[in-house]
Amino acid sequence: MNALSSPSCFPGSPVLLCLWHINNAVTSYCKPGFTRDKDDVQGQEKWDTFYKHWHGIVASTTEDIYMERLEKFKQQYSPDHLNEVGYIIETWLELYKERFVKAWVHQHRHFQQFVTSRAEGIHRLIKSHMKTSQVDLFGAWNIIKLVLSNQLKRLEEVQSQQQASTPIDISGPLYSNIRGWLSHEALRQLDNQRQRLLREYPACTGVTARTLGLPCAHMLQPLIQLDEPLLLEQIHPHWLLHRTGTPRIIIEPHKLFNRLAASSKLPPTSTQREPCAFEAIEKETSQKAPPKCSKCGTVGHTSRSKVCALRYDYLVEAPIRAFTTTNTVQAPNDSSTTTHTITHTTTRSITRSASPASLSGVSMISETIAVITTHTTAHTTTCRVSPPAPTPLAAAPALRADDPRAIYQRYKEAREAWYATVPRGGLRTNQQYRKAMRLPARYSKIELQWCLNYKQMGSRCREKSGTREWTKEEQFSYLDWDKAENERVEQNVGEEMAEKPFPQRRGMQHIWDAAERDVLQQGGGA
Repeated sequence: MNALSSPSCFPGSPVLLCLWHINNAVTSYCKPGFTRDKDDVQGQEKWDTFYKHWHGIVASTTEDIYMERLEKFKQQYSPDHLNEVGYIIETWLELYKERFVKAWVHQHRHFQQFVTSRAEGIHRLIKSHMKTSQVDLFGAWNIIKLVLSNQLKRLEEVQSQQQASTPIDISGPLYSNIRGWLSHEALRQLDNQRQRLLREYPACTGVTARTLGLPCAHMLQPLIQLDEPLLLEQIHPHWLLHRTGTPRIIIEPHKLFNRLAASSKLPPTSTQREPCAFEAIEKETSQKAPPKCSKCGTVGHTSRSKVCALRYDYLVEAPIRAFTTTNTVQAPNDSSTTTHTITHTTTRSITRSASPASLSGVSMISETIAVITTHTTAHTTTCRVSPPAPTPLAAAPALRADDPRAIYQRYKEAREAWYATVPRGGLRTNQQYRKAMRLPARYSKIELQWCLNYKQMGSRCREKSGTREWTKEEQFSYLDWDKAENERVEQNVGEEMAEKPFPQRRGMQHIWDAAERDVLQQGGGA
């Protein structure tokens, strides 16, 4: 009941309560105060009188009658049955009298629907066809569809019968225009209003026209006197056997602005559950755990905090050091003087090579240190012999442009270039880079298995030290490259077909030559 009271739930529809459920609640609470058991005849009579007064209050047609009957009810039962009277007043009348007492209910067009038996009846019918609660979703859908289809066929059959026949007791010129267009129930309601003209009837209150959408006895009287028929325009479309026009859809209530959805950080296609309102409040009010630095491991600050000693550690590079030391040892002055000059020349060269096995982009450093020592002995002079230039290392063979390792290297270089453009304080993650470059956030398992085919990347990455498995980041970069390459080739073919719609066929060799030229243009080797 509280949910129906919300303004966001069908704001344009009046909310009524099921009178059958209210009567059952009143009976279960109040009847034990009058009867002790089934054989208590006197108590049963008192309960029947009490229950009749309750129905009289519910059936009050005006507010004045309601107040009058309520006062009599209080005076009669307050001393002896105070709990029962208090329950009825505080639980039902004070809170919900506008939803089931006739004085307020008759202000709405309800078509005499005061209970939910129709909805519960079709619900019970569906459950009787299911027969078990362990039906899967597809089976439940088939059963519900079958039940509703049968009900629809039955409804169409009844409508056809009522359209072709007319009740014998309903005749006369008053129904000449509407006979065959209205349901038999509507015709009987109109005939009941006509029969009220045969006896004295009170002043018009407009209840019939307001609640049923049918003309009342006061509206039928001038038509009968003038011998004129009723028109379909005077009848609410609810009573027509075949309704025209498109019905108004009332399945979805009026949508209100959702502040949680507005502050959501999830993509529109995400299936992750949004946090509830109480979860958002608990998150704001709960005490958060202190942050932990990802660089130094200290609890209490982050990696971008000023107190972190390793905040700018990424800016420090290993210096290239070259130092030369000369040690001269001279013997004491004798007839023959021998001077020993020992020259130690140490050259340290650092060669950096990025290993594709590093996911975080950290380069692995291989160092080559060459130490050359020259001993020169001279009797009169000191000679320093320069060491020979170190033999350069053999350069690694260049990778083809379509090699997965070269593709991943280009991917990392492009990502590092994008990192350099990110302002200070911005996120520098692989996910943010892919989002900025409009690359897919993830690939399916089938696509990841496809790129491990021996015609594509291969099952394992081969290095000098052996083989290893491809990382997900390397697979993603290869799939990105393959997608871009396919789009480029399709664009080139489209441009070629636009320039020469009907080219001459020159055999497969022409195609292979064109493919070879394209590979050379892209930087690939033989």
